[in-house]
Amino acid sequence: YACWKHNLTLFLHLFTGVYLSKEKQVFQSPADLLSKPNSEVELSFTHKIPSYDTILWYQRSAGDTSLKLIGYMYFTNPSVETPFQGRFNVTGDGEKTAFLHIQNLRHPEDSGEYFGAARIYAQ
Repeated sequence: YACWKHNLTLFLHLFTGVYLSKEKQVFQSPADLLSKPNSEVELSFTHKIPSYDTILWYQRSAGDTSLKLIGYMYFTNPSVETPFQGRFNVTGDGEKTAFLHIQNLRHPEDSGEYFGAARIYAQ
């Protein structure tokens, strides 16, 4: 969900989950984030799942139920989907921790929920 505070603050909500097995945990931070338009934010996703080599980032915009793929880290190789290129960037390592960087935050299109996911890359 998203909201504005005094028309100056952008709200991003991140999904934080724990995989069912103790050895296979995933963490995403921060859990909630308020930020002003035109600022920059960094979100992180960490997993401890052996053999998983890819971390993907998704966006669910305010008022929309669909998830849009922003991009992913395959090992240390980043990829950002065309609609998100320019202001969105992914860095890190798909085997451990990846970061989503969003520059020049915009309202309302950047308001919403952001999800990280880990998987084994399959072509």
